[in-house]
Amino acid sequence: MRVIDKFKMFSIGPLVPSAFSDGNDPKDKSFGCELFDKSEKNYHQWLDSRPEGSVVYVSFGSLAVLKKEQEIEILRGLLESERPFLWTRRKGEDEGKKKNLEYDDVIIDEKLGLIVPWCSQMEVLCHKSIGCFVTHCGWNSTMESLVSGVPIVGYPQFSDQTTNAKMLEEVWGIGVRAKEVEGIVKREELKRCLGILMENGEKGEEIKRNVKKWRILALGAVKIGGSSHDNLKKFIEGL
Repeated sequence: MRVIDKFKMFSIGPLVPSAFSDGNDPKDKSFGCELFDKSEKNYHQWLDSRPEGSVVYVSFGSLAVLKKEQEIEILRGLLESERPFLWTRRKGEDEGKKKNLEYDDVIIDEKLGLIVPWCSQMEVLCHKSIGCFVTHCGWNSTMESLVSGVPIVGYPQFSDQTTNAKMLEEVWGIGVRAKEVEGIVKREELKRCLGILMENGEKGEEIKRNVKKWRILALGAVKIGGSSHDNLKKFIEGL
């Protein structure tokens, strides 16, 4: 007997807004709750003003806090890549409310990028302007990116994130993992990863095809008659 049968375990997921269950893209893509208050800045309007697939979204979740040296490397890499970016940066929340963010000798104008203390991640990932997601590869972020059809630059920090990064790069083929040098992802490495996902090279196109495939499979699982939907019914019936 399999362990999963012995303990009556059911695989359910991905967890997505219920409006996705019909397989369509609804206007409301939020879960209805947030861990932190969203930014006072109108990042929706900022995203609306950017071309389709042009924006790099950066977020390291609700727990991970990057070293200052790492933040500087990421910031420099984003600016040198010359791609618009939206960065959810919880640390220094007051800075996120200023029109410009001064970081050492760098001032970020909103024309180049936007840094906010928090945002509705599902809404952002589903926005047409998002081209890729730089993430710590937490399970929620990984699944939300997969459901939204957004390629990933993985930079895991701890726990299951390393395994998730390996899965998304080597098994699912929906992204690339950024390589560290002495514990830091350098700006050149970030630019390399962004180039793979945001340009029309052979590897990038393959990743985009894989992202579309897995998005369809994930949404199919939560639709009526899908594997996740059926497993949830079995679980409820067994209570």
